Amino acid sequence: MKSPVYLAAAAVFVSSGVQLASAAAVVDTAASNAAKCCGIIETAFPKKTYSPNNQANLYQQFVNSYFSVNDRLTPSCAVSPANTEDVAAIVALLAKASCQFAVKSGGHGILTGSSNIAKGVTIDLRGMRTVTLDKEKKTATVQTGAKWIDVYKYLDPLGYAIPGGRAGDVGVGGLTTGGGNSFFAARYGFACDNVKNFEVVLGSGKIVQANNATNPDLFTALKGGSNNLGIVTRFDFVAFEQSDLWGGVAMYDVKTVPAQIEAFYKFTENLVNDPFGSLIFVWNYFPATKSITIMNLYEYTKNLTGPVTTYPPPFKGFAPDSPVGPPISNTLRVTNLSSLTGELNSPANLSNLYATLTFTNTLPVLQEVVRILNRELEIYKKTPFYEYASIEFQPLPRLFTNHSLERGGNVLGLDRYTDNNVLFLLDMAWNGTQHDAEIRSLADNVMGNLTSYLKGAGALKEFQYLNYAFQDQDPLGVMGRWQTGAWGLEAGGGGEGE
Repeated sequence: MKSPVYLAAAAVFVSSGVQLASAAAVVDTAASNAAKCCGIIETAFPKKTYSPNNQANLYQQFVNSYFSVNDRLTPSCAVSPANTEDVAAIVALLAKASCQFAVKSGGHGILTGSSNIAKGVTIDLRGMRTVTLDKEKKTATVQTGAKWIDVYKYLDPLGYAIPGGRAGDVGVGGLTTGGGNSFFAARYGFACDNVKNFEVVLGSGKIVQANNATNPDLFTALKGGSNNLGIVTRFDFVAFEQSDLWGGVAMYDVKTVPAQIEAFYKFTENLVNDPFGSLIFVWNYFPATKSITIMNLYEYTKNLTGPVTTYPPPFKGFAPDSPVGPPISNTLRVTNLSSLTGELNSPANLSNLYATLTFTNTLPVLQEVVRILNRELEIYKKTPFYEYASIEFQPLPRLFTNHSLERGGNVLGLDRYTDNNVLFLLDMAWNGTQHDAEIRSLADNVMGNLTSYLKGAGALKEFQYLNYAFQDQDPLGVMGRWQTGAWGLEAGGGGEGE
C-alpha cells in the first residue's frame, strides 16, 4: 500500500524545487553557526573531519576534487563518513543543532552549491565507494561515493554490467537519482529504473530501505527526484551479463551536418528495431583555433567477442558508404565499458554551464534547430573568452519510457509523451570567473531563440533533464506539476526551482 505521507512529501519537495542530498542536503535556518557545527562534528569524528585549520592537506584535496570550479566552495569543514551508520550519526547531530550542510558524492555537478556549501558542513562520501556483485541474485551493490569508472572496472572482469554513466568520472549518486541516461537505455531504461533498493538516511538520521515492498513511494520519488527526501548511501542495481561491446568516437567535417541530422532522425525513429544502439551527436566550437568539429559517440551494446569490420545495423546511416561519408578519424573498436567511458570524460578544472531542452524528433524541426545554431555560432565566433562551446543531440525515444514503466515507473514524467523526442544540451566551459556574465548572455540568447522557435512550432516539450538543467530552469517543478496531478495531490510550496 502506498504511503500518502511520502506522496505528499514528494509533491512538496519536488514542486517547490527544494533539494536535499546528493544534489545538496541543506537544513535551512538563520540560527546556524558553522563554527559550532564543525565543533560538534569534529568532537564526534575527530579523524574524519578536516578544515583549513585541521588536516589542511586533506581539506584542500577535498576542495580540489570537485569537477567544476563552480562548486569549489570552501565549507567551514568537511567530514568523511566510512559507512551508512556514520552518515546517520552525522545527520542526526547536524539536524539537532540546526546546522547547514551539503552532501558530495561524485562532485561532478556544475551548479554552485549543488554538492557543496560556503559556510557550513559538507558530508564527503568519497570514502564510501565499494562495489560488490551477487551473481545468483544478479544484483550489483554500489555505495554512493563511487564513480562510474569504479563500477565498470569492478564489473568488467566479471562479465557483468549495469546501466550507468557514459563518462567514467561522473558520480553514481547524482547521475542515478537525477534519472541517468546510459548506453543501455534502449534496452533497460534509465539508470534509476534499474535500482532494486535504495538505502537512505532520512533528515532525522534514521536509516531506511526503499524498494517496491518497503517505503514504495520513497522508492519511486528517488527515481529521478534527485535524492530530495534523504541521503542515499547505497544502491542495489539489477545486473546483467555483458561482454565487450563496439563503440568509440568518430570525428567528421562540419560539411557533413545536413547528412548527419537526417541520419540522427532516422536512428532515433528506428532504435526500437535494434535497441542495442546508443548515439550522441556533438557539435563543438573551439575559439582558440576557430575550429568546428563534429563528433559522434557510437556504442553498440550487443555482446561481442571479435572485431567488427562494418558498422552495426543501427549505424548504417552513418557508415562510410552512407551520405555522411567516412569519418576524418575514429577510435571505434570492440572493448569494455571502462575503456569506452574513460575516453568520454570532459575537461575538469574549468567553470561550466549546462542548459537543456527537449523537443519532438522530426526532420524539419531538427533542420531548423541547426539553422538557428548556425546563426548563433556567428555571434559565438566574436567572443573568444571561453574554452569551448558544445551542442549535443541525444535520442530520447518512447522506448526508454516503456522500459521505465515495465520496471515500476519513475518521477521523470516522460510517460506523458507517446512520440520520440530529442534531448538537447548546451555545454560551455571557460577559465576563471571574470567572463561569467558574457557566457551567461551567450547561453541565454541561444536558448531563448531555440525555445521561441520550438514553442511556435509546437515541438517544445516541458520535460527538462535534471542532470543537464541550468540554474534558472525548473526540472523539479516540472516533475512536481506532473506527478502531483498523476497522484491526485495538490502541490505544496510553489517556490521556483534552481
